[in-house]
Amino acid sequence: MSAVRHPEGVAANSGGPNAGGPNGGGPNGGGPNGGGKPASDLSPDILLFDSSAGAMDIARWLGERERGRVACEAELEAALRRLAERQWDLLVVDPATQGAIDVVTQARRRNRWAAVLAALAGGNPDLVQRTVEWRIDGLVFKPFERAAFVSQALTLAQRSRERRGLEQRRVLAIGAHPDDVEIACGGMLARHTAEGDLVRILVLSRGAMGGDVNIRLREAHEAAELLGGRLELGDLQDSRIPDSGATVALIARTVGDLRPTHVYTHALEDTHQDHRAVHIATLAAANGVPNVYCYQSASTTVDFTPNYYVDISAYMEAKLHAVAAYCSEGDRAGRLHPDSIKATAAYWGRFAGYKLAEPLRIIRQRRFSPEPTPG
Repeated sequence: MSAVRHPEGVAANSGGPNAGGPNGGGPNGGGPNGGGKPASDLSPDILLFDSSAGAMDIARWLGERERGRVACEAELEAALRRLAERQWDLLVVDPATQGAIDVVTQARRRNRWAAVLAALAGGNPDLVQRTVEWRIDGLVFKPFERAAFVSQALTLAQRSRERRGLEQRRVLAIGAHPDDVEIACGGMLARHTAEGDLVRILVLSRGAMGGDVNIRLREAHEAAELLGGRLELGDLQDSRIPDSGATVALIARTVGDLRPTHVYTHALEDTHQDHRAVHIATLAAANGVPNVYCYQSASTTVDFTPNYYVDISAYMEAKLHAVAAYCSEGDRAGRLHPDSIKATAAYWGRFAGYKLAEPLRIIRQRRFSPEPTPG
């Protein structure tokens, strides 16, 4: 077995998100992806960037006809704000509108599966050629013929969602306490978000042994939002988390809801009893998940032997911001200090030839098709 391997869905040797690559983010709370529903559960979300009256009429009619979200913006700044709201399935854009290329670029950066339908007024050859060079998915000419336009728009939106449903990774990171996940694999989660994946963080206890519960929960929500994930909280008793029963049921409920393709959890080689219990419970609850990995926590022992290293060189700042959300722990927690976090990542990075890395040990890995494109 190679000493340097990477989980399916987290590309090797990619310092940042590739233009359409695996592991950018949106909707449903907590960042670009927000840990929302899988693409297959979404009705079409269509954004029009066009100032014409015809486009606005079409948007209103389409919004009433379809269950999904349809919006029409005429100004660049308004369109960019809309793009930040969610992963739009389809962008309809008038190439002659000022800032059109910026909107197309941002749409694809936030959702690599987004389809682009260009709506042109007239047949200016230079504009048509320039538009085609944007790698659009469809082309219509104004004035719109409603039935033909709607048919093409819905077809492109459906194809976009189908591609996303096939390719988008649904990631579940499980921690016994607030801050466990951020310290262990915050860089990896930031990378998943940057590459368009759905990220959900499940914290099984409220962390009462580590400080005021209300403060820690606020911090946990802030940290999850910074990583672009959606937070779910259990209410198991801190320091007394069982390895079966309620713990398995809690994890299984989230697994059934999200249907994750990837699960990250505690390792068994850990001095904290809650961490060991969560490891055991995860293996039972996630026995149908194709890709399951253990991460290194602050209390993992030297017996932890990783065989996968994920390059987080471009995501260390995102990780540090998320960890810094736990400011209530103050100086008591040396494990939260940026120097400690960066030194740990640098140590593991040397095994993989990366500047900074997070280590994993594989529990189970199956090919998640289609394979991501290396950066």
